[in-house]
Amino acid sequence: MAATPAGRAATTAHRLAQGHISARVVAEVLGLWRSLDPLRLTDPGWTGQVLAALARHREDSAALAARYYRDFRRAEVPAAAAFAPRPAQAGTSAPWRNRAATSLRVTGTRVVARLILGGLDPARALDKAGPGVAAASSRHVLEAGRVIVQTTLRADPAARGWLRVTDGDPCAFCAMLASRGAIDTPVLYRSERSATTTAATGEEYHDGCGCQAEPVFGRAVLPDTSQRFAALWETSTEGLSGKAARSAFRRAHETARRG
Repeated sequence: MAATPAGRAATTAHRLAQGHISARVVAEVLGLWRSLDPLRLTDPGWTGQVLAALARHREDSAALAARYYRDFRRAEVPAAAAFAPRPAQAGTSAPWRNRAATSLRVTGTRVVARLILGGLDPARALDKAGPGVAAASSRHVLEAGRVIVQTTLRADPAARGWLRVTDGDPCAFCAMLASRGAIDTPVLYRSERSATTTAATGEEYHDGCGCQAEPVFGRAVLPDTSQRFAALWETSTEGLSGKAARSAFRRAHETARRG
């Protein structure tokens, strides 16, 4: 957790603003998805439209992240030597386009084709697959901002690492990651990948994930929500380890979410 009120406010504002970008992505992609003919699932024109939309939103996400890093750093370490985020080609590089195109096929067109082959009406199949397509698209857009923060922190001599910051209602997987290290000392991450990856599964930000990795410049303190997740982990996994512990925590977390 940020050491200063201004830093905490910057992190919250950044997470919410990236969430607003995600909402715009979901709305636009669903609109394009509904225009797709379910009997012409390989239409390259549709894929091109979606990728163009994602590129625009990626630029917004990257610009927002660069401003956040400057504001957060200024609040947390005002006496540190000046350092500015380096602009990145967030919306034009080929690797993200290739990954996004693959996601569109895996979460969208292949799902629709399978549902139709299973006997579902084409229009209903399109509706059923839409949310998955939108969630995957959002992940690819928010990746641009996350990469800006990642590459900037790696080059910043004042930065020490990361803490994972969740949204207001994280899944059990994200809550588990956010809770790690809370009992002794908060876990610091030197790279964005280690802040969002488990050694056991290799998973990073999932589709629909609202987490962000907050830079750490001094002593790290876990946010209140992460401390609660840590306490829940301790009580729900006592005497357990590995998969059994993760399953027990997931059940306890879902129970707590239902309130």
